[in-house]
Amino acid sequence: MNFTSIFFFKKCLSYVSVQGPCFLQALECLVRLASVRRSLFVEDPARSQFLSHLMSGTREILQTGQGLADHGNYHEFCRLLGRFKVNYQLSELLNVEFYGEWLGLVAEFTTKSLLSWQWASNSVYYLLSLWSRLVTSVPYLKGDTPSLLDETVPKITEGFITSRINSVQASFADNSPDPDNPLENAESLQDQLESLPYLCRFKYESCSLFIINIMEPLLQAYTARSRLPASGDAAELSVIEGQIAWMVHIIAAILKIRQTVGCSQDSQELFDAELAARVLQLINITDTGVHAQVR
Repeated sequence: MNFTSIFFFKKCLSYVSVQGPCFLQALECLVRLASVRRSLFVEDPARSQFLSHLMSGTREILQTGQGLADHGNYHEFCRLLGRFKVNYQLSELLNVEFYGEWLGLVAEFTTKSLLSWQWASNSVYYLLSLWSRLVTSVPYLKGDTPSLLDETVPKITEGFITSRINSVQASFADNSPDPDNPLENAESLQDQLESLPYLCRFKYESCSLFIINIMEPLLQAYTARSRLPASGDAAELSVIEGQIAWMVHIIAAILKIRQTVGCSQDSQELFDAELAARVLQLINITDTGVHAQVR
């Protein structure tokens, strides 16, 4: 397998040195190389060396950002990052000497991708899949080497939720509602929320408090707006309802998944109840507010 490892390294170097359509072709090759099965390696050291090359190459791309301004390259690179936890265990990633630097760069890249929701909406799926697989591996991790996920995952979780809320406001501010709005597309919505519950439950207490701190002002604003005549500011009402819709879908996705990483069963049930209570408050608002007036 040494030949394949050398080939991979050269291909990775070619990615950061070539220009034009070769960028995308090189990335496609890297995605396939990252999918190489364990059985093709004769010895574990060769596999470890292969992983080190893979992480080194992606680290260089993350550091330079070269080629990622092209949307096709960007999407393919997200696919490449998503392959890491499909073929490799968290313990194997930890054994790479520059794991901490690599993880920090991937976290920064993910956060920027979440903020660029219009640009990267179809690519974020692969990034969130990587993070969800990482956190679900924590219970099986042996040894004292820190995974550093406690520091990075909450920021990514909060970044995703905030980006969904901001996307509603931004679309109305530009007077250009998103034709690909996930709230109008069940399949797209499911893709975006598939990995989120695992990230939320990894640090469930802080995450649930973060969600509650978003929901409370939204519920208060919705209550106040619902008491106004139906002929009031329709755009304002639509923004509030769009943001609440995202939060309801996010809470529903979390409650469907049970995971005990980093939180006791009793604590999980308590936080589940707190989140569910905020959703149930909507019943009284909709039954007595502006929508009741319309009926």
